Amino acid sequence: MNKKNWLLGSMIAACLLLIILQLSLHLNSAGDWQLIFWQLRLPRLLFVLGTGLCLGLSTLLLAATLRQPYIDGSMLGIANGAELLVALLVILNANILTYRVLVGALAGVVCLGLLRASVFKLKTRPLFMIIGGFCLAMFFNALTVILTSNSGWTGKSMGNVTWTDVIWLLIMLVAGCFLWILVGQYLPYFALPEIQTRQLGFNEDRAALVFQLIAALWLGAATAVLGTAFFAGVVLNQLIKELTKLGLVARLPFVGIFSILVVLVADTLGHFAFYPTELPTNAVLLLLLAPAFVFLIVRWSRAV
Repeated sequence: MNKKNWLLGSMIAACLLLIILQLSLHLNSAGDWQLIFWQLRLPRLLFVLGTGLCLGLSTLLLAATLRQPYIDGSMLGIANGAELLVALLVILNANILTYRVLVGALAGVVCLGLLRASVFKLKTRPLFMIIGGFCLAMFFNALTVILTSNSGWTGKSMGNVTWTDVIWLLIMLVAGCFLWILVGQYLPYFALPEIQTRQLGFNEDRAALVFQLIAALWLGAATAVLGTAFFAGVVLNQLIKELTKLGLVARLPFVGIFSILVVLVADTLGHFAFYPTELPTNAVLLLLLAPAFVFLIVRWSRAV
């Protein structure tokens, strides 16, 4: 078994171990353990698995199609826009919380449309799109804080995941996979220099739009419950790039499994570290990835 297969196998094994821990820890001491298992533990676990996949792969697609390796959807304002719309609608009508994953996914797509249709157009000014995304992210985040500061809304806890959330996330994943089937064969083109894709007659912008729609759909759906996790997707993708040295397409399974693993670790710590007190999974995720971000900066500085 070569090093890369060993790495992938190790990550899968670690995921399985964490899944067992999440489903079993403190379960015997619970009064109605069957209810807790089926209505709390299992939907939460399934949503965490889907969130990890969405977070890692959405960043990979955005970074590849934007040709900016150190960018993700939270830095573009997509995640913050989804979080803002969910918070706003829940404040106006609490029943909307049932459909927050759907709202988040649609909000992510709308935010992507705003970026592409505005002065931050990807086709002509990719750098402006990134700068504009930062502005949107700060604006949306500020509005979310203002709207939710006195509302008592707790949209960042994995502890309130329902089966409805899981079903909607699954629908978004399936919809994204269907779109991926339509354009997946074009993803390797984004590993080539842009001038070379032009010479091949490849319509990069059209394919990029579909991949970015997939990323926005997935990121918005996950953010509706997880909340915004700035730079998390970038760190996850860059760690895999550093560890495997694989190309864009070959990294896909590694990024997917690694993202699931890290989000699982964050959620397990957030749920059980101070049990029964619940810590926000996105905050724990950022704390875990901060040292990794420093590691990457050191590696990059030595490579210069």
